[in-house]
Amino acid sequence: MHAGLSVTVNPIGGSWLIPTGMVLAVTVLTLLAYRRRLRGTSGMWRWVALSLRLLALFLCLWAALRPSVYFKEKKRQAASLVFLVDTSSSMTFGDEVGGKTRWAVANQVVEQARETAKTLGPDLDAKFLRFDTTLAEAKEEDLTSKAEPKGRATDLGTAMIKAQERQEGTTRRTARMIIISDFTSNTGINPLVAARRLKGKGVPVVTVGLGSEHAGAGSRDIALRDIVTSPTVFAKNKMEVRGSLLARGFAGQPLEVELFVEDLPNAVAQTTVKVPESGDVIPITGLNYTPQTPGEKKLTLKVAQHEGELVKTNNQISTFVTVLSGGLNVLFLQGSNFSWDYKYMMRAIATSPDIQVQGVVIKAPAQGEAGAIGDDAEFAPGRYNVYILSDLPADYLTAKQHTLLARAVKDGAGLMMLGGHSSFGAGGWADSPLAEVLPVQMHPGDGQNEPEAGLKFSPNTKGLNSFVLQVGASRAETQRIWDLMPPIQGTNRFVEKVGASILAETGGPNPEPLMLSHDVGKGRAIAYGGETWVWARATEESRLAHRKFWRQVIFWLSHKENDSDNQVKLTLSDRRLAVGEKLELTITARDAKGAPIPNVRYEAKVEREKAEPPVSVPVDQLYNQGDEAKGSVYATEAVGEPGNYTITAVATRDGQEIGRDKARFLVYQDDRELENPSADLALARQIATITDGESVSHERLTSYLKSIDRSVYTEYVSPTEYKVWDNWPFLLIFTALLTLEWWLRKRHGWV
Repeated sequence: MHAGLSVTVNPIGGSWLIPTGMVLAVTVLTLLAYRRRLRGTSGMWRWVALSLRLLALFLCLWAALRPSVYFKEKKRQAASLVFLVDTSSSMTFGDEVGGKTRWAVANQVVEQARETAKTLGPDLDAKFLRFDTTLAEAKEEDLTSKAEPKGRATDLGTAMIKAQERQEGTTRRTARMIIISDFTSNTGINPLVAARRLKGKGVPVVTVGLGSEHAGAGSRDIALRDIVTSPTVFAKNKMEVRGSLLARGFAGQPLEVELFVEDLPNAVAQTTVKVPESGDVIPITGLNYTPQTPGEKKLTLKVAQHEGELVKTNNQISTFVTVLSGGLNVLFLQGSNFSWDYKYMMRAIATSPDIQVQGVVIKAPAQGEAGAIGDDAEFAPGRYNVYILSDLPADYLTAKQHTLLARAVKDGAGLMMLGGHSSFGAGGWADSPLAEVLPVQMHPGDGQNEPEAGLKFSPNTKGLNSFVLQVGASRAETQRIWDLMPPIQGTNRFVEKVGASILAETGGPNPEPLMLSHDVGKGRAIAYGGETWVWARATEESRLAHRKFWRQVIFWLSHKENDSDNQVKLTLSDRRLAVGEKLELTITARDAKGAPIPNVRYEAKVEREKAEPPVSVPVDQLYNQGDEAKGSVYATEAVGEPGNYTITAVATRDGQEIGRDKARFLVYQDDRELENPSADLALARQIATITDGESVSHERLTSYLKSIDRSVYTEYVSPTEYKVWDNWPFLLIFTALLTLEWWLRKRHGWV
């Protein structure tokens, strides 16, 4: 049945002027051409031919204007009333009449709507969906007082769009979308953007607002919103922890924020913030923590609960940080005699992010128990992983510091003494406690070996096979590089101890020990009679060898030489995520040189900690991408309950495990839904207005449904477009006109 018609044009170029001007120009040229051709002729046929040509030009103009005729027809199609019911936790607020919760009222409204929908007939049915951060079909048992809403956020905009997309996949159109909610949307797509999309699709929205716009007026709440720190830190290195909080009802008051570390009973840091009058986000700074041992550490910011707070679960926030054992702390002590080794060693180690060097130049001897390094804690066991002494006389440290340093080495620290006029026996170290831990015998008169041509650094067989001196990819390559190294300027003379390993000697017919090493107690020590800076200044190849040498010296002294073997590394996109969010993970495998290992198969397993029975969470889409593997974990409510989780990544090659890595992350319930108890009924009215719908109270919804005229919703006007210019009859007429015009001119000799 036709409901009317209309004609529209869409001119080429968007304006009448362009096609009209073109046709007028062609018409003028046609008249001039005919006037010249038909001069001196007579008869009716000449006017017929001209008329045919002008009529063809008119059709060209008609086509350039691109006219269309729209026939509006009424059609009938089965339709649905699509109900969206809010199941977020803000629906539990009891601000309805008689102290009823919003959810209790929603239950009553839905129950009445279900009964009314049964009377609508087969052409108009009702579909019920529930939403919070996700959209799902709502069964009868889902929308009862017993099924308390638990959604931790409201994504109303996305729910509106996805509900319409579901309906478009069926044979029924959406007659009305009816939303029952408090309209406190706090995540996802803006509901007003979604409303405009539905407007474009001709879907009116009926909004049923629940709750009070003034709920929670005067309420008090403190909410920690964020915790930020470096994802990794080296043991014994200071890290900064920052955060932010929101406080309502505490304007002008100071709040104490404490930092806690898992398994430690007391706070490791605290700071005080003052709540501003504006209610803005308050930054939290000034919290520092120095982890002492490696591993995954859970950090938590806490604010004490205050009387009258609306929500009790948002006064703390946690995350994880990885404390790396590879974070090696080195103390480099340089004597008053100038040496380039201090500069070039520091420059070489600066390229290693896993090594931290503290350099100190001591310019004067200690006076009794008062030394240049006044804090004896610098030599306490565990303070530094490695100590390096460069041309430092023994009396520049106090006697107590000698004892502490020797004890630190025996307890596991590393020690290296470099050559110089004030090193070893010449520096007075023969009578110090360090004589016991160094791998050489020292005497005050040992002297120096300083030939004018310098001395060749010559690793022996043991040295070429040692981790410390392996600067090449193979033994032969290592030998070649050391052969190219420039000579050192001189060396201290000393004698090796029994059990010490000589790694390098001076060149020539009468070699002397140049570098020695040994284990002492739990620690290790190296004695090197020369300097290393000449290697860094010779060639690019020797500079790289110098850098690798120092890195390997520190790793060996720290018992970390195996850290350069095959390494599997697991990296997480985040260490804390809310229920429903996605975690990205990346796994890589590298060899000792840092190169990717080919043909590696990766596996990953996620387990919730302290779960009885054990709970495993699937890793989705773990796939190889180049030289790494990527995957994801969805912290959905079905598999990701709040708590601590551990991911274990395993890399295998040819069926053999080559390494594994672990990381922890936290899944939490986002309480933003409960922080603002006020309903947003203004948003409900805006959505209804934008979509040409209606905003009704929950008391009126039943009568509104009963008043529905089914024909209004099952009948709709559908416009049908007919393009006058874009069809075969139009082309046929145009071709016939030009053909007939040409035939007349041909027959009368006007061609």
